[in-house]
Amino acid sequence: MANITITNRTYCITLPPKISSRGIGVPGYEKNHVLQYGLPQLELKMITIFAFTQICYFILKPFRLPVFVPQLLAGIILGPSLLGRNQAFRKTLFPEFNEEESHAQEISDALEIVGLSMFLFLTGVKMDLSMLMRVGQKSWAMAATTLIFPLIVGGVTLVVHSVMHNPAQEDVALLNYIFIQLSFTNFPVISCLLSDLKLLNSELGRLALSSSLVSHIFQIFISFALSSAGLTPLMAYKNIFIIIGFLLSMALVFHPAMKWIIKHTPEGRPVKDIYLHGIVFLAFASALLSKSAGQTILLGPFILGLAVPDGPQLGTVLVNRLNSFFSGILLPIYVTVSVAKANLGDLASRPHMIPFETFLIFIVFLAKLLGSILPPLICKMPFKDSMALALILSSDGIIELGSYRFLHDQKHIDGRGYALAVVIVLVSASLTPILVRKLVDSSRKMGGYQTRNVMHLKPDMELPVVTCIHKSEDIASTIGVLSYLNPSRESPIGVNAIHLIKLVGQATPVLISHQQQRKIIGKSYSDEVILAFTNYARNNMGAINLNLFTAISPPKLMYEDVCHIALDKLSSLIILPYHCRWSNGKVESRDSHIRTLNVAMLQRAPCSVGILVDRGHLAQGADIKPQLHVGMFYIGGGDDMETLALGRRMARDPGLVLTVVHLCEKVDHEEGAGGTLRLDEVMNDEVLGDLSTNEAGPNVRYRREMVRDGPETALLVRTIANEFDLVMVGRRCGIECTQTSGLADWIDVTELGVLGDLLASPDLHTDASVLVVQQQQK
Repeated sequence: MANITITNRTYCITLPPKISSRGIGVPGYEKNHVLQYGLPQLELKMITIFAFTQICYFILKPFRLPVFVPQLLAGIILGPSLLGRNQAFRKTLFPEFNEEESHAQEISDALEIVGLSMFLFLTGVKMDLSMLMRVGQKSWAMAATTLIFPLIVGGVTLVVHSVMHNPAQEDVALLNYIFIQLSFTNFPVISCLLSDLKLLNSELGRLALSSSLVSHIFQIFISFALSSAGLTPLMAYKNIFIIIGFLLSMALVFHPAMKWIIKHTPEGRPVKDIYLHGIVFLAFASALLSKSAGQTILLGPFILGLAVPDGPQLGTVLVNRLNSFFSGILLPIYVTVSVAKANLGDLASRPHMIPFETFLIFIVFLAKLLGSILPPLICKMPFKDSMALALILSSDGIIELGSYRFLHDQKHIDGRGYALAVVIVLVSASLTPILVRKLVDSSRKMGGYQTRNVMHLKPDMELPVVTCIHKSEDIASTIGVLSYLNPSRESPIGVNAIHLIKLVGQATPVLISHQQQRKIIGKSYSDEVILAFTNYARNNMGAINLNLFTAISPPKLMYEDVCHIALDKLSSLIILPYHCRWSNGKVESRDSHIRTLNVAMLQRAPCSVGILVDRGHLAQGADIKPQLHVGMFYIGGGDDMETLALGRRMARDPGLVLTVVHLCEKVDHEEGAGGTLRLDEVMNDEVLGDLSTNEAGPNVRYRREMVRDGPETALLVRTIANEFDLVMVGRRCGIECTQTSGLADWIDVTELGVLGDLLASPDLHTDASVLVVQQQQK
């Protein structure tokens, strides 16, 4: 037994606290209720919170709001504003300290704080402080004005109101806390919002991230200065000494130690658990250290997270190991329980303050909006984009809610002030995504873009190509298909190779041009990509103009980086690897993320797209065969015409033979007197006319095949596909014709089209690789 005094009240508690109950069926169950114990009560709370959160999420799904909003609404429903009015319900789900000898709430609160602390630690891990060195003047100006404008406007407004109306001291303190908190911009909040809006790796998102990162650093210094202002000089100097020592130890000891761990972890091997356990222990220790320095326990883990190098290998492992539990389970509980502590009915306790509070909140918001929108407008950013950026930087989220809860728990603001703060966070988190989506139209990026494909290029013009590399296995096949395109000094190829890396272990997407920056960011096999393509360009001096990029972004948003580079480089063709990999004639693995990218590119690409299905022999063709054989199945339409234009370019290579198989429809004579062939007017066809008369060159062969329907086409394709090293077809999505009738019912991979799916099928026993081409969508 032990006595503890909280707010002038003494409680008698039992140590150690009650964690696990002895079960429902044990004697004395009625006296020692199971919900007095921490674990059963936490489990009940989790089930209830997740159930109400999912119900709210389902109802709000049409509005496409972040999951943070349903968590807030679940807290309002479960709190004293609604269901929590019932005392039995409140005691069951949210018992007060030592209420009926229950310790459940204290244990639950401790776990929630741990969840928030580790969320901020992981946020620090994901942050790339080196980005501060790359932040442009626009971001610095925006960060400064976004912070200074609302602080000045809010401070002046509050001073004028205090002089004119002499409000109560507690009201002044509440308004001080609120306008200061509204002036801050928190990087974790902006990062989560951009992720929900799928704007992380857009130009708008990158600008918002860089500005919020600078503003967040400013905020840390301001918060430390404000917290030290009310202390005695001796205590303030002590806190400053502790924080400076902590920062120096992070920079001079822990950060080099983290790099040592990465350096001594072999490639492809996991980081040792003892290192991970030690880092997590340090995160908890840093929380206690920051508390001893007069700061919140949240500051230490965040700073320690900054000391961990973002991205592979250590940052990625920490995020993968910890994110699901702390950010996916404990953090939602923290959000809902924090809101459940607020009683919105308390807002009516001092109704005379509501008009001025509303005015102050509105004018501070306008000042922050103005501070955020002026720099981009001065830099001639479009108004809609500037307004969207300003709204993003003015939004509130989990960090603001946590700050208000801390102030409430420390009795700096009363119940009414806390209820007002919860309403502010709820309104901001709900309206901002809706307004930003109204302002930002991703389709505008492609607006006005001229036709970009291989067909419209002059014969000797440079062919600008974007190639995508996911893994080191893609390098050889990509270089192989580039070699098929016959690069030469007279007709060079502009190769823009992008190494695409999944964004894990960091918050900021990265797009790096290795021509402008030598530092390689990404996994270690980025060296392989750069070395392989550099050697290929060196061996084809004058025929290959090479640009290398590394793009680290979420899988669902990788298409934006590819489209951005394709637009910037005026590319005519994008070559994407297929999502299945072959080994010894069998499918070895499938990657859903690659397939998601391919589908997105087919829908949004600003130029033609080719999906490359490599069966493992593409890169070896030129080395082991004196002559390469490329086949193409031609039916008609824009995709087939684009594929044929690509094939003609390949056929300029004297070591390559192109065979165009023209699939024509075979029909019976209408009067039934024998059979006739109804052919397209090939001789008059500008596309195939020279092929049929053998005028296209010595390396081009033309075959005309008659088929009645899809099954005959499938049989023909299966029969002759093995004659070629590479087979090219147009995607022809949504185009129905007699030659492919019935085949669409059996298609498995829609992004390959009917013939592409047939040629890429594991049932087709051939070593031929496949290139499926789609012409630029209008």
